[in-house]
Amino acid sequence: MASQSGDEPNFASSGTGSASGSGSISLVQNDNSSPLWNYVTKLEKRGATGRTWNYRCNICGETCNGSYIRVNAHLLQISGEGVTICKKVTKSQKLEMLTLLEKWEKRKKQGASREVLLPSQSQSGIAIESSSKKRKSNLSPIAKSFNMNVRAQLDEEIARMFYTSGLPFNLARNPHYQRAFTFAATHDIGGYVPPGYNKLRTSLLLQEKNNVEKLLQPFKATWQEK
Repeated sequence: MASQSGDEPNFASSGTGSASGSGSISLVQNDNSSPLWNYVTKLEKRGATGRTWNYRCNICGETCNGSYIRVNAHLLQISGEGVTICKKVTKSQKLEMLTLLEKWEKRKKQGASREVLLPSQSQSGIAIESSSKKRKSNLSPIAKSFNMNVRAQLDEEIARMFYTSGLPFNLARNPHYQRAFTFAATHDIGGYVPPGYNKLRTSLLLQEKNNVEKLLQPFKATWQEK
């Protein structure tokens, strides 16, 4: 499989190799378009349909089989996915992979269908600018001082996140849910973009696993004694 053109590096020249296949990767919205496929060589497709392959890692040379999830786990050294982790991948290579995944995720979002903007009750009181004049907001001074309109609109966006994704309402009781929005509201982080699909299931997941391991170290240190 040839490496992608544009802002994607040439993996063959960077020491990671290039996967075999026909033509360049088509950046469509599925896991087969992930740049991580360029770090392995596809050997044989398993089954007439599906996305499972026998593949060889271009970094460590190990032969594995599975879908993109296992390719991802092997290269980024994520355990628990039913595949051995790559023991020869370097920190700089992992950073390169994560950077490529971030670019790929952004490109997928840009190519996705446009979001449908639903009407908002909280926008009814916002001052509307027309070509001839501005309508005055009917919000009270108290409502203005506390940004009641903005607060109401944020409530609607959060609620729609629950409704459109089928999230359980119990999630709102999760202390980390409350803490995340409180942190964002009390810190100046203009331009912040929440972590995307790949970052949540790769680098952030690995980071959280390491955090848990650190918390367990004092307990594990007592196992030999007790």
